[in-house]
Amino acid sequence: MTQSTYENTETQPGATELTESERFRLLAVERRRDTLAVVTDRPAPFELTDLATAVATRERDVETPAEETVEEVAVSLHHVHLPLMDDLGIIDYVPDTNRLEACYASPDVLSH
Repeated sequence: MTQSTYENTETQPGATELTESERFRLLAVERRRDTLAVVTDRPAPFELTDLATAVATRERDVETPAEETVEEVAVSLHHVHLPLMDDLGIIDYVPDTNRLEACYASPDVLSH
């Protein structure tokens, strides 16, 4: 994975300032946009299964997504989306525990 070039800001502890290219990469995929919406609306920490359930609920627009759907979303988040978001400094994902230890996503992080 590539190394991100972000800087901590003075206005929000833990917040990161993304480059324009990083913002586009982050927001290019709907699943990451849904993940951002979920993690900015709820306090961290998250368990991967809980996050996957919330993202699947948004994606499918259902109250209770099927177990297979949640599993597919969890695999995708674990292997693709959360590592990228962690690299960009948006979240702090610990793959060994399948847990988001901290979430720094905010609308300010995504603006320039």
